[in-house]
Amino acid sequence: MQNLNRMMIFYQVVKLGSFTKAAQVLNVAKSAVSRHVTILENEVGAMLLNRTTRQLRVTKVGQIYYQGCQRIIEETKFMQNEVSVLQNQPVGSLRIAATNSIGNMYIAPLIVKFMRLYPSINIDLMLQDQVINMVEEGIDVSVRVGWLKDSNLVAKKISTSRMVLTASPKYVKQYGPVVTPKELEKHHWIVFSLLPNPTEWTFKQKKQTETVFVTGNIKTNNAEAVKTLLLAGEGISVLSHFMVAEDIREGRLVELLPNYDLDSVGVYLVYQEKQHIHLKIQLFNDFINNNLKLD
Repeated sequence: MQNLNRMMIFYQVVKLGSFTKAAQVLNVAKSAVSRHVTILENEVGAMLLNRTTRQLRVTKVGQIYYQGCQRIIEETKFMQNEVSVLQNQPVGSLRIAATNSIGNMYIAPLIVKFMRLYPSINIDLMLQDQVINMVEEGIDVSVRVGWLKDSNLVAKKISTSRMVLTASPKYVKQYGPVVTPKELEKHHWIVFSLLPNPTEWTFKQKKQTETVFVTGNIKTNNAEAVKTLLLAGEGISVLSHFMVAEDIREGRLVELLPNYDLDSVGVYLVYQEKQHIHLKIQLFNDFINNNLKLD
């Protein structure tokens, strides 16, 4: 059994091309990963990896051994999934990624309910706004908000959220109301740098469109930080409606130019096509799709 564990560690090192990344995915120390690979090489009686300070190369024997490990791991996962299907009780680990905002507000509470239905699943929830490499990070399913780039992953839209132009009452009182989109070019803008075009916005009213270019001396890559700065009266910005709906209802923020429309953003479940055969991923995707209700 210990040898199987070392095979899994070696498999992750080769797959990710890094001891450090393998350690992060496996949630163990880098030194432990290196030690297990060395023990495995001694057991096999051959060098599997050529290590230097700058790069990691798989030997010819290592490549053959990696392919064998890959077959064993895939067959193990297949057997585990078949047993889960027969018992209708999914087991194993489920690694989920989500943006900070939707992860904290919606996905984490839903995971609590999901775990009550399927207590044999272990959840690893990763929250960050930057788009991550799901294959390298070992992510089973990702909940993403926004405009997705083309990839070889499957992206299933499960909801939409309109974009809202907003500021605090304090800011509006100090700098005056915004009557037309063009006036935004004279205001202080809080720039959310992860958006495709964070300083260019197109407003729609009936069949007319107007594009404005905004500037600001505050820029951040975190949507929650944008909201904090808005509440502090530091400027104007655009966020998904679900992030600011309660603040608008409670009067902490006000919607500007409500008679104009901005593009909506999609909420997606993203996964590798072959991964969707696993019962635990199917059940999680169905659960989120049926239970995610945005404001």
